[in-house]
This record gives sequence, structure tokens and C-alpha cells, in this order.
Amino acid sequence: MLKQTDKKTSSPCFGAKALSVRGRRFNNSAAKFWSALIDELLEEYAGCQHVALEAMNEGRLDPELLFPELELQRELQRSDLSAKGINEAWQQALADFELYGPPGSVGLRVYSPSGEKARLTLPMDCVDAEIFLYLLVWLLEWSDLPLSAWNEPKIKGAFSAADPVRKFKYLFDFVIEHKPLSEGLFAWRLDLKFERNHVMCLSFPRKRESSADFYLDSHFSPGRSAPAEPGHGNDKH
Repeated sequence: MLKQTDKKTSSPCFGAKALSVRGRRFNNSAAKFWSALIDELLEEYAGCQHVALEAMNEGRLDPELLFPELELQRELQRSDLSAKGINEAWQQALADFELYGPPGSVGLRVYSPSGEKARLTLPMDCVDAEIFLYLLVWLLEWSDLPLSAWNEPKIKGAFSAADPVRKFKYLFDFVIEHKPLSEGLFAWRLDLKFERNHVMCLSFPRKRESSADFYLDSHFSPGRSAPAEPGHGNDKH
């Protein structure tokens, strides 16, 4: 994620297959992204415990971003799926791309106790400015912050997450800020302080039913604008 490497030589150990947060098991893309980012930071920058991610986006942090596949379903139901309708939608998409261009990138700043160590741009096939908000909302959800606080100019939160398979416990302490720029565009910044500790005794919680469980599709890859079909978002045991 932090640097381009050949797939044959890249490490397969970055990222949890699933995280346990507040007694629930999540195997969505957000769980994989945030755990993989911390894993790779600790591999590349020994002792790193603080990063900042920055992007510009027109969106807001909304609970609907937790399950984008549902919005895709609604959009498909509203759409004309005839050959003519599909062609018109394709032409409109091309016109929008010509007008607005591709999504922006996400910048990463790596800090050590002595100051800033590196500035990077995350690969677009991993995450872009549009997908960034879909990942941010999960930090708010896992922190159990009230919805009324989700779009405050400055939001603080913290939580812990466990990877029982690899016996890791992740600690997240973050601040999200957004500032208006122009015409609905916002500058977003996430300051994330983190730890990863090895814990001998960890296990996933037993299956628990909850009407408030919201999940991203586990096959929705960050960096892609369309999620996969719903129904595979969370695997609970």
C-alpha cells in the first residue's frame, strides 16, 4: 500500500482477515484497510505511532456510507436498464468524467516523536478521495459516536480492535477535521495515533443478533467506485 511492489514479492501478512470491535466481528474492507495500513507502517517505519491522511472531497460523513451496496441497489432500481438507457448512462458518465476528471488522491504524512518522517500519496488502486469517506465513517461507527457529531468541524474518537487470528490488538485514537474550500468542496484531514500489541489470548465473539449491525460488503475493494453485490458484508460467529 505504501509503495509499489511486485505482487510476487509483496508481503501477504498485512491486514486482518477480520476484526472484532465492541463484541462484533467485521470482515469488511474498512477492517482490512485500517489494519493493513498500521501493519505496513510498522514494517516500513519502525516506532511510528502517528500518521495524517488528507484528501479533498464534496461529500459528508453519513451512515449510508457504511453500506454503499444498498445505494447502488436503489440506483439500479431507478435506472432504465434497456440498451438505450444503458447507452445514455454511459454517455453521461463519460461527460462527467471529462468535466470533473478522476477522483483525487489521498496524501499520507508519517510522524515520529522527532517530527515528520515522510510524505506519500497512497496508490489510487488502494484508495482515492471518494473512497476515503467510506473508510472514515467506520472509525466513527466503531467509536460509537452519536450521529449528531459525525459532521462537526472537529471530531475525536477512540476504540480498540482485535485480530484473534494473528493475536494482535489495535488501538485507535483519532481526530477528523474538515474545512470548507469552495462550491461544496471540503479539505479532510485524519490525525491517527495508533498502537498494535501482541496478545496471547484472543477469540472472536460468538454470533450475536443486532438490528443495528451495518456492514460494508467484504468484496468491496477500496479504490473502486462501485461496490459488489450485497449480502456478503459481514461474517459473524
